[in-house]
Amino acid sequence: MLNTLAILFPVFALIFAGFIARKSGVLGENSARELSRFVVWLALPALLFEIMAKSDWQQMWQGDFIAVYTIGSFAVFFLVLVWRLWQKQNMADASVDGIAASYSNTGYIGFPLMLLIFGTASEVVTALASVIVVSLLFGFAVILIETTLHAKMAWHIRLWNVFKSVFKNPLVVAPIAGALFAATPFTLSAPFDNFLTLLAGAASPAALVSLGLFLADAWADKRRNGHEVRKTALSLTAVKLIVQPVLIAWLALVVFDMGVEMALMAIVLAALPTGTGPYMLAEFYRRDALITARTILLSTVLSVLSLSVLLHILGLNVSS
Repeated sequence: MLNTLAILFPVFALIFAGFIARKSGVLGENSARELSRFVVWLALPALLFEIMAKSDWQQMWQGDFIAVYTIGSFAVFFLVLVWRLWQKQNMADASVDGIAASYSNTGYIGFPLMLLIFGTASEVVTALASVIVVSLLFGFAVILIETTLHAKMAWHIRLWNVFKSVFKNPLVVAPIAGALFAATPFTLSAPFDNFLTLLAGAASPAALVSLGLFLADAWADKRRNGHEVRKTALSLTAVKLIVQPVLIAWLALVVFDMGVEMALMAIVLAALPTGTGPYMLAEFYRRDALITARTILLSTVLSVLSLSVLLHILGLNVSS
């Protein structure tokens, strides 16, 4: 268990550093938003582009992993969607809750944690998981929300709005551009490669500190302490930290019979806490973001325990 905590310590220590910096006033009220913009628009796209551009198509085409992670993520999304619709939520709000329970934080926590556990072999897999979460899952939620909120618009206008929303996202464009570059006979020039390496190196620490800043703001908002908000957020957190990794484990080990290391990567990625994407989605469409923010907060805090237990059970440590 001590080895497991050693893996998790640098990741959550950076999150805690951001939390303390915000709570102490060292960083101001706009720091979470601005640092997050740096990560989303510069550092993380550079990392995703670099990984994909330096990979060959055989490395990128991990058919079983893509199938397992996509099926598992969408299954959890639909499970929560149906549950929330049964509770009389409208489709737009139910979609936000669905993505909050299935959207793993592959970008902010996934890359640094997977690198510590599996080494550089995990980079392509984590990038693929990021694309599945940020483009397919996020895009589908956008389709449902757009369809609900703009039901009277012509279908082609709704489709165009969805297309714009998804492909304006740099986390979607960067890995696609990197994959297309990898298909060409060219290689990255040394100056541009060094530029990407420096920028990509800032992605993980900046992302984790940014998450800590966000969590400090969410913690301070007393409106998030209502009984129904806590109850729903706790339920979504349980689905995210327990149901999703168990489902992914079943798909990877039983249904698809994947290789052990690839299956372990899929399970750990599924066990990550909820990322900030669902909160951004709720804010963009002006939905009530209280449950989403609370889910991100709870799942991130509780994942210290859940990931420790999971990594201990799987027998994973830094030297694996």
